[in-house]
Amino acid sequence: MQSALFLWVLSYGIGMSDSARLERFSYKAFYAELEQLSEHLLRVWWDRQWISACRPKDIRSLIVPLRIPLIDEAKGLHFVVPIKGYVNSGFGFRRGWQFHFGLDIDLKIGDTVVAAMDGEVRLAGYDPGGYGYFCVIAHPNGLETVYGHFSRLLVGPEQLVRAGEPIGLGGSTGRSTGPHLHFEVRFMGEPIDVSSLIDFQSGELLEREIHISAETFGHLETLAKAFYHIVRRGETLSSIGKRYGVSVRYLAALNGLSPRSILRVGQRLRVR
Repeated sequence: MQSALFLWVLSYGIGMSDSARLERFSYKAFYAELEQLSEHLLRVWWDRQWISACRPKDIRSLIVPLRIPLIDEAKGLHFVVPIKGYVNSGFGFRRGWQFHFGLDIDLKIGDTVVAAMDGEVRLAGYDPGGYGYFCVIAHPNGLETVYGHFSRLLVGPEQLVRAGEPIGLGGSTGRSTGPHLHFEVRFMGEPIDVSSLIDFQSGELLEREIHISAETFGHLETLAKAFYHIVRRGETLSSIGKRYGVSVRYLAALNGLSPRSILRVGQRLRVR
């Protein structure tokens, strides 16, 4: 199964590298071959139902080092920043207990968001508990991008889009504290950190390709080791710290709290 996965990624990149072919290319041509894999996987990344499709139990055990181009002029592959703006929340833990799998880019309601690369809209719709109005685009280089919190969608499932083409209007739908674009880049369904590759404020691409290896998914090990405590009645940062052998200052910093914060019963605290 592993070799089949990588052969598909390679053929996917080769088969769709010429942007002129995008107009007449049908992703469904690959589906027959991929159906054999679906017998072994509960969800596959071309499925039309799940936002987080095909996230292997441990992608690090499947990965062999490879380079994925974001720009290749000869093959018609282009990258466009979805929207220029300040990144107000990065990839990684937020408030200690919540892991953020993308980048939040500041915008105004109604601002136009565009597709980062040529591809096909795998999924588009409304997710009330998280992304709000969103779309997921599968790209010819084997990557997938996710866009969330639109005020309005401009594309639909199975629609072919080009880099720079409008796909939605900025908003604050779903689980959002204010207008922004939630943007993810994924490989084999697993989000990766691209903050060092893209300058969102200038709109410049800092690297022309993404290097994929087991280290790319090092955050999965951090997540696996993370341990949490549910606050009970009468507990404080001090009492919880003593229980786990850590300081109040450490707990506060890990969870984005003040050392004097009053805890709520049922509150989830990360303790390591």
